[in-house]
Amino acid sequence: MPAFHLDSQSDTLPAIPHEIHHWMRIVVALGFLSFFASVGLLFLLIFRLIQWRIKSKRTNQFVILILNLAWADIQQSLAFLLNVEWLRIDSIDIHNPICFAQGWSVSVGDLASGVWCFAIGLHTFASVILDWRLSSGCFFKTIAALWIFIYGVSSVGVGMYGQDIYVRAGVWCWIHQDLKDLRLWTHYVWIFVFEFGNVVIYAVIYAMLIQRIRSGYYSDIEAKRVKSISNLMVVYPFIYVVCTLPLASARMASMSGYPPSLKRLCLSGAMITSNGWLDVLLYTFTRRIMIFSDEPPADDIGIDTFSAFWTRSERRFGGATTCEATPEDRPDHKRKPSRARHGRGNISLPTTNDSADDLCGIGDKDIKLVTTTHVTSEPAQPADYEEMEAEARRNRPRTPTGRWSEDSGNMKELQLEHIPD
Repeated sequence: MPAFHLDSQSDTLPAIPHEIHHWMRIVVALGFLSFFASVGLLFLLIFRLIQWRIKSKRTNQFVILILNLAWADIQQSLAFLLNVEWLRIDSIDIHNPICFAQGWSVSVGDLASGVWCFAIGLHTFASVILDWRLSSGCFFKTIAALWIFIYGVSSVGVGMYGQDIYVRAGVWCWIHQDLKDLRLWTHYVWIFVFEFGNVVIYAVIYAMLIQRIRSGYYSDIEAKRVKSISNLMVVYPFIYVVCTLPLASARMASMSGYPPSLKRLCLSGAMITSNGWLDVLLYTFTRRIMIFSDEPPADDIGIDTFSAFWTRSERRFGGATTCEATPEDRPDHKRKPSRARHGRGNISLPTTNDSADDLCGIGDKDIKLVTTTHVTSEPAQPADYEEMEAEARRNRPRTPTGRWSEDSGNMKELQLEHIPD
């Protein structure tokens, strides 16, 4: 028997109101979308980590953090896709084992998602701003400690009340509404802490990047890229806060004596379960070098791992040569370029060449050629690896079928001249 009173707000709902059905279908659909997107990302990251370990004997801390966030999003999305059971039976039965599974998944998933979003924010601040990282041993101990914290806090209520703790809370199962202190200290306090923490940490990163740009810390080319990347620092906390705040505020209103409507709960549930697929899109597009690279990015690179997908990447390979000739005996003669050539070669090192060719007239028929070449070398960046991998794929030997397909595609660009009658 339950350890507390069951009223109409927490007991079994015999029949789900007809106008709520389509709202719950939206929650279920978004739950399935987040679940499969997060599972796909999880398996991709596991494959990458194993591949990197075999090839290079090392991994990457940020990728491991994303893997933990994907696992947290899986548990969070699982909580809301389980509403498909209530739609199937057209009832919310608190004696159904699904009720306990759903309540546990809500408690663990919401908390875990906040923990790992905040952990990624701290890691980004440490690597981008401070250029500092945990040692490998401390890093994995921290991950273990965070999961112990997540499951430990979520287990407090189950240890106190057993399986009776999870009853109907609107249109899904969660902690009984009479256990306000338990709801507050094992859930909402931490949700608001992580929301506020994410906003603060990314705001500090944004402000410091802008200050560095203005102070000339970066070169002109780097400053443009860093400016685009700094705008990403607004997106990360925005998505987390927008997804979690509606449900947290609705539950806090319920604790204050103003229970939200079932439609508002469904809308809030749709928002928070969208955390999963939005995280997958966000990190896939903005940190794709960390996810899709065949080689593990080094842990000692920070801002170079970001990519603003709405901006065009600068070409780092190739060069331009300009030849000009001006007779020395005609100082008033304006320089006119005689030839300009732009090209791009296939190279394997991030090396840029700047060449200046000066043609100096000696007499009426003699020309002296003076060539000055400047060669600059710098360490390879993640963008360089992407460009070299793309170049290698383009130069890969083609099969007869591939050659036929490409040649057929090129035929479309040919235009036949009109033959007059």
